[in-house]
Amino acid sequence: MTAVADTRLLLTLQFPPDAGTKKTVEELTRRELSKRLLAPAMVLTEFVKVAGSRIGGEAARVRLTILKDLGMRTVAFGEEEALAAGDLLLSHREVPIADAMIAAFVKTGAAEYVVTDDAHYRTLGIRTRWY
Repeated sequence: MTAVADTRLLLTLQFPPDAGTKKTVEELTRRELSKRLLAPAMVLTEFVKVAGSRIGGEAARVRLTILKDLGMRTVAFGEEEALAAGDLLLSHREVPIADAMIAAFVKTGAAEYVVTDDAHYRTLGIRTRWY
């Protein structure tokens, strides 16, 4: 089963804090890409916003294209995911909407877990993996 990427994965891959983390996150990403990692549209938006402010919008888009060429699948956010995210937010109003939207791909069965260390997913009862 595949995973869904949180923006943290892509940002840590792009801007690792140290050489050890870089190697570990690159290995993790390769493994997840081999299983056709999902990247919801909102993750692309967040990545371009954050990474683009540091490396430029075009460079951020190039990084996303490279990941897509390596097997990352971008997925749209549809009605099923929207309703699942809404249900999650009914009982967890403190969680950011984007996190609930990403978690919805696990909730609907499109992915098995989110690749992140963000505690909001645990709050939502969503399985995660991190390096």
